[in-house]
Amino acid sequence: MKQKFFYTLFLIFLFHIVNAQLADSLSKKVDAIFDTYNKANSPGCALAILEDGKIIYKKGYGISNFEYNIEINPSSIFHVASLSKQFTAAAIIRLSLEGKLNLNDDIRKYIPEVPDFGHTITFNHLLHHTSGLRDQLELQGFAGWRNDDLITEKDILEMLARQKSLNFLPGDEENYCNTGYTLLGIAVKRISGVSLREYADSVFFKPLGMTNTHFHSDHTEITPNRTSAYKKDENGKWKISIPVFDMYGATSLFTTVEDLAKWDENFYTKNVGGNHFINAMLATGVLNNNTPQTYASGLYTETYKGYKTVLHSGSDAGYRSIFIRFPDEHFSVILLANLANIRVKALSLKVADVFLIDKSLEDEEIAFKTDSTIVKEWAGEYIDMATKSTMEFNYQNGNLQIDNTVLKPSSNFIFSDFKSKISCTFIGNLKNKKCLLSVEGDINRTFKKIHRIKLTPAQLQEYKGEFYSSELDTKYRITSNDTEILVKIPRNEDMKFPPFIRDMFYGDFNILFTRDKKNKIIGFFLTTGSVRNLYFEKTINY
Repeated sequence: MKQKFFYTLFLIFLFHIVNAQLADSLSKKVDAIFDTYNKANSPGCALAILEDGKIIYKKGYGISNFEYNIEINPSSIFHVASLSKQFTAAAIIRLSLEGKLNLNDDIRKYIPEVPDFGHTITFNHLLHHTSGLRDQLELQGFAGWRNDDLITEKDILEMLARQKSLNFLPGDEENYCNTGYTLLGIAVKRISGVSLREYADSVFFKPLGMTNTHFHSDHTEITPNRTSAYKKDENGKWKISIPVFDMYGATSLFTTVEDLAKWDENFYTKNVGGNHFINAMLATGVLNNNTPQTYASGLYTETYKGYKTVLHSGSDAGYRSIFIRFPDEHFSVILLANLANIRVKALSLKVADVFLIDKSLEDEEIAFKTDSTIVKEWAGEYIDMATKSTMEFNYQNGNLQIDNTVLKPSSNFIFSDFKSKISCTFIGNLKNKKCLLSVEGDINRTFKKIHRIKLTPAQLQEYKGEFYSSELDTKYRITSNDTEILVKIPRNEDMKFPPFIRDMFYGDFNILFTRDKKNKIIGFFLTTGSVRNLYFEKTINY
């Protein structure tokens, strides 16, 4: 008998079969998790809890539309952002099983607008976020696009066509990339002859009875029972926050918790697609160095309290979503929300905690007793020069920490965190300390300890000027004050960047200035999470 997780297993199981709902004791525990949002003056969420192919509890919390005072219910339709990706991936995998494409095909065979970067990018690279392509949303933000600007497939292709380099060689790393999934959506249309919306509707949604689900390609289209999304402004007032997209693939699926329950069950019954399809959806990628990924096709594979999970979340404007499945337990939680500051993953796991017994087998050995004189030296800021990403370690109450996470020591030099599955190994001498970071599903990275510098107002003057990026077709203006440089992106306010290390400034992103043989500044490279080394050439001195 498979291990179950309800407190009074047999009785409650029978209750599900007969009544298809929860006992009051359990429903009250679930409802208490959402008390904050179950109000007439708050946006909220729709919830569905699934077990053994049935919805055992579904409910709406909060307001769907403030202007008409409509409450959220389980049939409310939400924009689910990146939760859409698994459906785009499903379309590509289905086409591959139909013999219409090979997952190892060069994507330029179907989308020649993608530049020839000198390295083949395949469908598998796009599916598993290993293409090296820069992210479309971050590129548009750097080009001065605003959150409420209309974005179309044409806009994405035009910006992509101007790119001159990749973040990394295809297959070398995993880096979450919306661009790849937009390209997959375009490929579906060019290969099948019908849009992703039409293809998904005929192959998945209609056969599964998902009557309230579609890919939304026209932001002006009316969708009955659609929720509005909200976020609070600086004064604490609710404001409408709805994405303006006329493109899909990476996002833009409209659906309900009830429809997603039908999609969830197909991973068990396999009525649509069959074994090969489901197995392909759940197959995780492998990096060039044979490191196994935790990302499958629009789905993450993780563990929680000893349970295998398959999940994905989404975030666009004021919409938030998560779909988490515990496949061995035939149990899932779906949460779709219409407010920006809700933490859907944390809430969904709290719901799971009502039903699941903690099976995690954390190491209960007595922690290694560290030498504080050694461990204190590891505290400080570190940077990975390849990605320009940073980490900061703190030493508090005898523990080495990242943010509020206490790292468990196995020696004076090796520390780890069980939940996030990271391991930090410190090496080096007093002048050259390094942290070797290992994260499940990713390549190992080396972070070097740094000490922030300060520059005088006169020294900051050297970085002033106008800089142009041909890849964005955008010009930046850089000025300075007494302590930092000020970066003006078109259509945005000045952004402050304090000095970090020599010729590098860190703010909302990283700027690394370059010099010629005469030591004169000639440009800079912009780097952030999903865009690396975007070059700006200096055009005007101030």
